[in-house]
Amino acid sequence: MPLFIDRLPFSFWVDQTRTPPTTHWAVVLPVIVRDPNLPAPPPNAPVQQWVLDTGNRSAAFAWRRHLIDAGLDPDAHLSPGGMTITSAVGGKTAVPIRLAELWLVSNVPSTPKAVWRMQLYPGIPFHDVTTLPDPQFHRPLIGLYTLRMAGLRVEIDFAADVVSVWTP
Repeated sequence: MPLFIDRLPFSFWVDQTRTPPTTHWAVVLPVIVRDPNLPAPPPNAPVQQWVLDTGNRSAAFAWRRHLIDAGLDPDAHLSPGGMTITSAVGGKTAVPIRLAELWLVSNVPSTPKAVWRMQLYPGIPFHDVTTLPDPQFHRPLIGLYTLRMAGLRVEIDFAADVVSVWTP
């Protein structure tokens, strides 16, 4: 398996709204979000940082703002029916699903601008509100299902606070 992401540092921020301030860490992966079934993302497509969420049972999750920032129309390519999601505290919410694909972006210098397609089934369920309450806490998520279906090997090194990814 070739190395695709090499020792990418964890995301780190301090919530200054709490007393005392609270430190937060997240494993993030650089991805491009595009409409499904494209042979490759356009060269100028924006790269977003999506959090690897080991507790997410679906393919992914985002807020409407994340889709807009990726250059997608959240009201186009909707999957019929949507889905009901359950939050970590047990609340249930009906959300739409936007058909899309994620493209993992390599940081290995010998493969500049290399991408790896991660197909999403059924797509990206998203919270359909116009405002994003807190961009640090309300981040787009990649579930384990997506990484499994893409055949990736992921190593999370908590001693060095980095993540590495290999592709098949």
